[in-house]
Amino acid sequence: MKKFFNLKLIIFILLLSAVLILTVALSSCSILTLLDNFNFADSYLLNTTKITLDENELNSLEITNQTSEEKIDVTSEASISNAGLRDPFKPFSTNSNKVNEDESNMLVAKKIYSESGIFYVEISFNESVYKLKIDDLFGKIYQVKAINADSVVLLRGDEVLTLFINEIYND
Repeated sequence: MKKFFNLKLIIFILLLSAVLILTVALSSCSILTLLDNFNFADSYLLNTTKITLDENELNSLEITNQTSEEKIDVTSEASISNAGLRDPFKPFSTNSNKVNEDESNMLVAKKIYSESGIFYVEISFNESVYKLKIDDLFGKIYQVKAINADSVVLLRGDEVLTLFINEIYND
């Protein structure tokens, strides 16, 4: 029985040392560094200090800018302005064929009809009238994707627009 226990202990020690050697080999650090950091959490918790401030001490604090000697009020609310910040949802670059976003595009589907089995739509786009069929491009940013009996489906980038007959759409 004692031999069996010793054999189990030897196998356990061999497995533990093999895991330790593999861990060191895979992590590319020395055994000393690994052993130093093994009890990091315990030593970190023992070395912490607790700092307490009461409300009177906090209100009496004066922080000064060391370079200009001006006092900074620590009790006032911090204000964050959005001036000069860019919209994170706008792309970094724009294509030269894109219409300026400040300009409003007015779209109106005037009529839908069929000639020789092909469906056409007449769309008024910024005072110009276009005769279009499926997959035609107009205005450099719009593409006709579907023509229905009373509406037309347009694609602008990855946005889908449904334009009904005589409905004014400002884009």
